[in-house]
Amino acid sequence: MESPTLFFSPLGTSKLLQFVMNLVPLLGVIFMDWSVFALMYVFWLETLGLSFFNGLKIFFAQGGETSGPHFSRALVYILFRGFVLGFYMIFILVFVGVMIGSKQGEAYEWVSYLVFIDPSFRLTILVFFLAKFIEFIYFYFIKNERKMAKPEDQGSLFDLRLIIIHVVLVGGVFAYNYFSLWLGNRIGLITFALVFVIVKSIVDYFANGDYNFKVLRKNEN
Repeated sequence: MESPTLFFSPLGTSKLLQFVMNLVPLLGVIFMDWSVFALMYVFWLETLGLSFFNGLKIFFAQGGETSGPHFSRALVYILFRGFVLGFYMIFILVFVGVMIGSKQGEAYEWVSYLVFIDPSFRLTILVFFLAKFIEFIYFYFIKNERKMAKPEDQGSLFDLRLIIIHVVLVGGVFAYNYFSLWLGNRIGLITFALVFVIVKSIVDYFANGDYNFKVLRKNEN
């Protein structure tokens, strides 16, 4: 019989933890008056962080035909993801931070999020990276997931997250303007944040899969 603890990390189930994290931007918009820039920036930072940890997984992976560490593969992955995310960061700064901020009369309000001056935003990012670091150490080293992990399975150059960030950043600006026009800025932002969280949660659920648990079950057997 499989151990019940097999499906839990020190922070709970992986999918449950991801769902809770997905709710944070919506709660930030509702209770802490986060802006559109904060909503986009927190997702961008989350994607950047996950890309970094995926790069570490590629580097330390011991499964597959060749033994690690896989320095060149990890470096290519991190540089490529950094380049793509850098492009989207420019879009966020120009179209979300400056243009939408100017329309709301808050041309420089987004800077407080960009440099982590806002306390609630800073705490959110800190908790996210700490949680992902704990999961990385727990699954990859304590549970020895790296021994079965193949470097090519730890992260693809293009994935659903890049599709989400593209659709949300390009379409989200227009969606926000539409909702704000008919419902007001605050209701428009909350509506947009709600749609964003729902879409992201659905994609995360099907994109993550049960890879960690499959590897752990093999190790247990």
